[in-house]
Amino acid sequence: MKKLIMLSAFPASGKTTWAKEYQRTHENVYIINSDEIRMELTAGNYHDRSKQTQVWETFDRRIHEYGKIDDVTVILDAVNDTNAVRLKYLSSTPEFDYKILVMFPSTLERSKLFNGCRPEECRVPENIIEMMFEKFEQPSEEVLKLVNEIYEVRW
Repeated sequence: MKKLIMLSAFPASGKTTWAKEYQRTHENVYIINSDEIRMELTAGNYHDRSKQTQVWETFDRRIHEYGKIDDVTVILDAVNDTNAVRLKYLSSTPEFDYKILVMFPSTLERSKLFNGCRPEECRVPENIIEMMFEKFEQPSEEVLKLVNEIYEVRW
Protein backbone atom coordinates (compact mmCIF):
# COMPACT_ATOMS: atom_id res chain seq x y z
CA MET A 1 0.00 0.00 0.00
CA LYS A 2 1.10 3.54 -0.73
CA LYS A 3 0.07 5.93 2.02
CA LEU A 4 0.12 9.73 1.93
CA ILE A 5 -0.04 11.57 5.25
CA MET A 6 -0.67 15.31 5.05
CA LEU A 7 0.11 17.30 8.19
CA SER A 8 -1.82 20.52 8.73
CA ALA A 9 -1.12 23.00 11.53
CA PHE A 10 0.39 26.30 12.56
CA PRO A 11 4.15 26.73 12.82
CA ALA A 12 5.65 25.32 16.04
CA SER A 13 2.76 22.92 16.64
CA GLY A 14 4.77 19.70 16.64
CA LYS A 15 4.37 18.56 13.02
CA THR A 16 8.02 17.67 12.50
CA THR A 17 8.33 16.05 15.93
CA TRP A 18 5.30 13.89 15.15
CA ALA A 19 6.58 13.02 11.65
CA LYS A 20 10.00 11.95 12.92
CA GLU A 21 8.44 9.78 15.65
CA TYR A 22 6.14 8.17 13.07
CA GLN A 23 9.12 7.52 10.83
CA ARG A 24 11.07 6.01 13.73
CA THR A 25 8.26 3.58 14.56
CA HIS A 26 7.18 2.58 11.03
CA GLU A 27 8.99 1.15 8.03
CA ASN A 28 9.59 2.75 4.65
CA VAL A 29 8.54 6.28 5.63
CA TYR A 30 9.76 9.38 3.82
CA ILE A 31 9.22 12.88 5.21
CA ILE A 32 9.04 15.82 2.83
CA ASN A 33 9.63 18.91 4.95
CA SER A 34 9.36 22.34 3.32
CA ASP A 35 11.66 23.96 5.91
CA GLU A 36 14.39 21.36 5.36
CA ILE A 37 14.14 21.80 1.60
CA ARG A 38 14.46 25.57 2.05
CA MET A 39 17.59 25.03 4.14
CA GLU A 40 19.02 22.67 1.49
CA LEU A 41 18.52 25.28 -1.23
CA THR A 42 19.74 28.31 0.77
CA ALA A 43 22.87 26.88 2.41
CA GLY A 44 21.15 26.46 5.76
CA ASN A 45 19.28 29.76 6.02
CA TYR A 46 15.88 28.90 7.48
CA HIS A 47 14.50 32.40 6.88
CA ASP A 48 15.72 32.93 3.31
CA ARG A 49 12.55 33.03 1.18
CA SER A 50 14.34 33.90 -2.06
CA LYS A 51 13.97 30.37 -3.45
CA GLN A 52 10.36 29.64 -2.49
CA THR A 53 9.43 28.64 -6.03
CA GLN A 54 12.23 26.05 -6.04
CA VAL A 55 11.27 24.89 -2.54
CA TRP A 56 7.73 24.04 -3.62
CA GLU A 57 8.82 22.56 -6.95
CA THR A 58 11.18 20.26 -5.03
CA PHE A 59 8.44 19.45 -2.51
CA ASP A 60 6.05 18.49 -5.35
CA ARG A 61 8.67 16.47 -7.24
CA ARG A 62 9.63 14.45 -4.15
CA ILE A 63 6.00 13.46 -3.53
CA HIS A 64 5.82 11.79 -6.91
CA GLU A 65 9.36 10.34 -6.73
CA TYR A 66 8.63 8.64 -3.41
CA GLY A 67 5.19 7.66 -4.69
CA LYS A 68 6.90 5.29 -7.16
CA ILE A 69 8.18 3.14 -4.29
CA ASP A 70 6.13 0.07 -3.36
CA ASP A 71 4.66 -0.12 0.14
CA VAL A 72 5.67 3.43 1.07
CA THR A 73 4.39 6.12 3.41
CA VAL A 74 5.07 9.73 2.50
CA ILE A 75 4.51 12.49 5.04
CA LEU A 76 3.91 16.03 3.81
CA ASP A 77 5.41 18.12 6.61
CA ALA A 78 4.30 21.68 5.90
CA VAL A 79 1.67 24.06 7.25
CA ASN A 80 -0.92 23.03 4.60
CA ASP A 81 -3.20 25.66 6.09
CA THR A 82 -5.81 26.26 3.40
CA ASN A 83 -8.24 23.99 1.62
CA ALA A 84 -6.80 25.06 -1.74
CA VAL A 85 -3.36 23.73 -0.74
CA ARG A 86 -4.82 20.55 0.72
CA LEU A 87 -6.90 19.94 -2.40
CA LYS A 88 -3.89 20.50 -4.63
CA TYR A 89 -1.89 17.71 -2.98
CA LEU A 90 -4.74 15.33 -2.31
CA SER A 91 -6.15 15.50 -5.83
CA SER A 92 -2.80 15.41 -7.67
CA THR A 93 -1.50 12.23 -6.04
CA PRO A 94 -3.44 9.30 -7.53
CA GLU A 95 -0.44 7.02 -7.00
CA PHE A 96 -1.32 6.82 -3.29
CA ASP A 97 -3.92 4.26 -2.19
CA TYR A 98 -4.65 5.69 1.23
CA LYS A 99 -4.63 9.32 2.35
CA ILE A 100 -4.66 10.65 5.89
CA LEU A 101 -5.04 14.23 7.06
CA VAL A 102 -3.37 14.82 10.43
CA MET A 103 -4.44 17.98 12.23
CA PHE A 104 -2.75 19.56 15.26
CA PRO A 105 -5.38 21.70 17.01
CA SER A 106 -3.78 24.54 18.91
CA THR A 107 -4.17 28.13 19.96
CA LEU A 108 -2.24 31.18 18.87
CA GLU A 109 -0.79 31.54 22.36
CA ARG A 110 0.41 27.95 22.44
CA SER A 111 2.04 28.24 19.01
CA LYS A 112 3.87 31.37 20.14
CA LEU A 113 5.00 29.62 23.30
CA PHE A 114 6.31 26.56 21.41
CA ASN A 115 7.91 28.82 18.81
CA GLY A 116 9.88 30.46 21.62
CA CYS A 117 11.26 27.04 22.55
CA ARG A 118 12.73 26.50 19.08
CA PRO A 119 16.36 27.30 18.36
CA GLU A 120 16.57 31.02 17.60
CA GLU A 121 17.57 30.47 13.97
CA CYS A 122 14.37 28.43 13.42
CA ARG A 123 11.87 30.72 15.12
CA VAL A 124 9.05 32.09 13.02
CA PRO A 125 8.41 35.82 13.52
CA GLU A 126 5.31 36.31 15.68
CA ASN A 127 3.59 38.48 13.07
CA ILE A 128 3.89 35.59 10.59
CA ILE A 129 2.38 33.14 13.09
CA GLU A 130 -0.48 35.61 13.69
CA MET A 131 -1.06 35.97 9.94
CA MET A 132 -1.10 32.20 9.47
CA PHE A 133 -3.47 31.79 12.40
CA GLU A 134 -5.90 34.22 10.74
CA LYS A 135 -5.87 32.47 7.36
CA PHE A 136 -5.93 28.87 8.66
CA GLU A 137 -8.98 26.96 7.42
CA GLN A 138 -10.69 23.93 8.85
CA PRO A 139 -10.94 21.09 6.30
CA SER A 140 -13.79 21.54 3.85
CA GLU A 141 -16.20 18.79 2.82
CA GLU A 142 -14.36 18.59 -0.48
CA VAL A 143 -11.08 17.91 1.34
CA LEU A 144 -12.70 15.38 3.65
CA LYS A 145 -14.01 13.44 0.64
CA LEU A 146 -10.43 12.99 -0.60
CA VAL A 147 -9.05 11.46 2.59
CA ASN A 148 -9.61 8.00 3.98
CA GLU A 149 -8.97 9.12 7.53
CA ILE A 150 -8.60 12.30 9.57
CA TYR A 151 -6.60 12.23 12.75
CA GLU A 152 -5.96 14.85 15.43
CA VAL A 153 -2.79 15.10 17.49
CA ARG A 154 -3.31 16.80 20.81
CA TRP A 155 -0.13 17.49 22.74
